[in-house]
Amino acid sequence: MNIKAVTFDLDDTLWPLREVIIHAHKESNNWLIEKYPEMKNVLFTEQEQKMWQTLISKDGTLRHKLSELRIKVIETLLLENGIEENEASSSSKTAFDIFLNLRHDIKYFEGTLEVLESLKEKYVLGVLTNGNASIETLKIDHLFDFYLNAEMVGDSKPGAAMFQEALKITDLKPEEICHIGDHPENDVEAAITIGMRAIWLNLLNAEWPKDKNFEPIEVTSWYDLEEKISNL
Repeated sequence: MNIKAVTFDLDDTLWPLREVIIHAHKESNNWLIEKYPEMKNVLFTEQEQKMWQTLISKDGTLRHKLSELRIKVIETLLLENGIEENEASSSSKTAFDIFLNLRHDIKYFEGTLEVLESLKEKYVLGVLTNGNASIETLKIDHLFDFYLNAEMVGDSKPGAAMFQEALKITDLKPEEICHIGDHPENDVEAAITIGMRAIWLNLLNAEWPKDKNFEPIEVTSWYDLEEKISNL
């Protein structure tokens, strides 16, 4: 067995993300609009969308701090629309709590937990995610030996920092770790670049980008994952 550890992306790898985020964002904004009707002309508009990039342009580190960034977006929009500072701070955190709670209202892809339980018996398992999902909140932390996200290492995938930290934690050679994820660049190419093995877990029937000069090891079902890892 060449592979000794397996790391996983979370969003769109363990569960589909898009509809979850859309719903969480909508309910968070609806709460704000109910509390502050004047925000109806701000939220769900281009003004809200632009605020994300405005804040990142002022502080690039926010790109890797998604929770803090979302709170700051809400707070800044409230302040710009005449809400008093303390109230804007409090309401932005409440709105974020609504978002974060619903952000964890996910449905796993078929076979996810079953296969993770099996893999746990054979490999060191880790999480490498750019997002802010909590494996403790989801009560799947017992399946993993370590967890890393962009905020913790100060860099997002496809940057090398998260992968390098995984190498330190496991004390393994790159070729002894297989990273699994849905994103061609952030997961597959980034892992291969640092010397790890990688599997493209393509559960959403995406097309491999034509500008990539290599063909990935592709798996389209969690149930096929274990055999593919064992053959690396």
